[in-house]
Amino acid sequence: MAVVFIIGFVQAFFIGLILLNKKNKSLSDKILAWWIFFIGLHLLLFYLHYINYYQNLPYLLGLVVPLPLIHGPFLLLYVSSLTKKEQFFNMLLMIHFLPAISYYLLLSPIMFLPAEEKLHYVFEVMPTDPPKYVAIYSFLISVSGPVYIVWSLVLLRKHLHSIKKNFSYTEKINLKWLRNLIFGMAIIWLAVLITEFIEEEIGSAIIFSTVTLFVFAIGYYGIRQGVIFTDTSEVYNNSNKENKEKYKKSPLDIEQSQSLLDRLLIFMEDKKPYLETKITLPQLANQFDTNPNYLSQVINEKLHQNFYDFINKYRVEEFKKKLVNEGAMNYTLFGHAQECGFSSKSSFHEVFKKQTGQTPSQYQASLLNTTDH
Repeated sequence: MAVVFIIGFVQAFFIGLILLNKKNKSLSDKILAWWIFFIGLHLLLFYLHYINYYQNLPYLLGLVVPLPLIHGPFLLLYVSSLTKKEQFFNMLLMIHFLPAISYYLLLSPIMFLPAEEKLHYVFEVMPTDPPKYVAIYSFLISVSGPVYIVWSLVLLRKHLHSIKKNFSYTEKINLKWLRNLIFGMAIIWLAVLITEFIEEEIGSAIIFSTVTLFVFAIGYYGIRQGVIFTDTSEVYNNSNKENKEKYKKSPLDIEQSQSLLDRLLIFMEDKKPYLETKITLPQLANQFDTNPNYLSQVINEKLHQNFYDFINKYRVEEFKKKLVNEGAMNYTLFGHAQECGFSSKSSFHEVFKKQTGQTPSQYQASLLNTTDH
């Protein structure tokens, strides 16, 4: 069992150092590095507790108690830093760490007791007559995990909604791996709750084995994750606020909106900008010589689509045309899809199935059957 703890905290400190030494570190890299360091510290302190460290190092006793209150805030900060274009740290976010800080302050009179008094108080007095604040913070620890996990999932969902307003692709920017890691943290929190009803040693093995895997996964994906918002203008920030109220204030009247749509549809057919794999809303607006917000408004209000669906509908139709051309059947389906602007096989299949109700291979088979008859 001790080996699991050692692997966990050594791995955490190692990954944290790699992140801090990473070239061109983003804000999210820095947040992740510090979070992983604190996870490593948590694992180290629990390991010392596991081997009865308090007999020789009583001054460390109690340091581990408030640490569960910091992981939820770190998760939220990390998700927020990845899903927002603005790369700056708002000090107001530190408010999320106040529960942990206040817990340390309340515990400080106990932590600074002489060794013998501290051991007596912690192991003899507190179990029978704990301070009232202990129950309050135990409750905060039990709810902070679920609250921050749900909060982070909401931010992630908003992120996916936002990129589909501005991007024609989602590969490497949809952060699906982060969603899986959030679920991983949820599993850890469930394991913590379950261990209340099973033997402590078995429970500790389950929790910290899971945490060790979690550290490896989040470190691996965190190091690989590049910058998401590199080629978009400020329209990304504005688009997050787009809604019907904003469109009501738009200078575009009904006739202007319809005229813009008509010109856009002609432009799409003639110039085929959707063949460019990573076309974005600002780039299309620049090619079309219009304001990105006007373009977004027309696509949303007139066509009832987001930018992602709008562009990929043209790509699907282009793909269909390629399949019916004579001699085109010798190429792979994804080969055709790439020529139509798709860059990922999984997104191509997902989009095609959503728009046609068939997989690409099913659609190809239906064409062959029609031709045979």
